[in-house]
Amino acid sequence: MTRLSVKAVNNAIDKKTVPAITGRREGHAMRLLDLRALMSLSLERRLADRFVPEFRREVFDALGSASRDTVTLEGGFLKLDLREPRRELAISLRALRRARHLVISNPEIMGGDPVFRGTRIPVHLIAALVGQGSSEADLLEAYPRLTTEMVQLAPIYAAAYPIRGRPRTQPWHDRQPVHRSRRKLATIAVA
Repeated sequence: MTRLSVKAVNNAIDKKTVPAITGRREGHAMRLLDLRALMSLSLERRLADRFVPEFRREVFDALGSASRDTVTLEGGFLKLDLREPRRELAISLRALRRARHLVISNPEIMGGDPVFRGTRIPVHLIAALVGQGSSEADLLEAYPRLTTEMVQLAPIYAAAYPIRGRPRTQPWHDRQPVHRSRRKLATIAVA
């Protein structure tokens, strides 16, 4: 949404540059961001290499009392135009809402992994494939139940809701094979 990495977002929250609300959901601690915090992160991406953290904190604190289009600091000496960051954030939030509408997470389906509604296709898998350079046409051919919108919104959902923790181990990981057979290569017919 803000085009910052998860590490950069966590870093901004940890250093208290951006305000966050802590909460719990399903037994997990979460850090929640309101619209002002999202706007702060959007500005953080633009201002991080230009201003020191103390000044950025002042800007983010001034967002609460700022008009819709500008933030004024230092008695009118500095004005920041907020129209473009607000527009980008609104577009990102609309895309995330559409992505959340397309995704369902049910313990009965794929062990609770987020999948596209009406399918068993994991969202994070499609996002990973898009990230690795798979074309939209290839994904639509490989997964006929997907739509163009699903392919486009998968990376947005995966960025907003990354998979937490270590990857799961497969149930067959520590088991012995049920059946083993050996054949010489010469006896296998080539098609």
